[in-house]
Amino acid sequence: MSASALVLLAALARSASMRLLSGCALATALVALGCSSRGGAHDGAAPPQPQPDAATPTAAPAPAPVYDDLEPATSDDRPDAGTVTIKLVADPKRQAHVFWGRKDLGVAPLEIVRPRGSAPLDLTIQAPGCLPLHTRAFTDRDDTLSLRLYGEREAGALPGYSPTENKAPTTATKTRRQF
Repeated sequence: MSASALVLLAALARSASMRLLSGCALATALVALGCSSRGGAHDGAAPPQPQPDAATPTAAPAPAPVYDDLEPATSDDRPDAGTVTIKLVADPKRQAHVFWGRKDLGVAPLEIVRPRGSAPLDLTIQAPGCLPLHTRAFTDRDDTLSLRLYGEREAGALPGYSPTENKAPTTATKTRRQF
């Protein structure tokens, strides 16, 4: 077979496949129209029900579904509807002070009452002889945080902990003069 005959056969095959695809699409459309309730004849189906008159009462529409996984809206009848309580629990013997920025909120254990949905609280807990603890408390719900404080000896077992080295400044570093 010559090359021109092969090209001619390939063109005929492509046009035949296009005709086959368009024929399939047309047949699918006709079947869909014949099966719909608006087009075609009713094959043994019950005749459509007549519309009720305006004088006859009709049933109320079904209520919208209620989803249990959605958070309920805050109700205004509760006295604490707009606030959250965050409880910080720590060993009272440690005398751990809770700081929010520079503000000392008190000694743990304590409760913090904030407006619901306000910004999260970045807290620092400091106790004598313990490493400082940094935590974040969110204000979207009531919460209790248990604080575990570690001393210098216990901190060696924590992953990523490296003890600070107090190096004396060398003479090679410049000292800044105070005026």
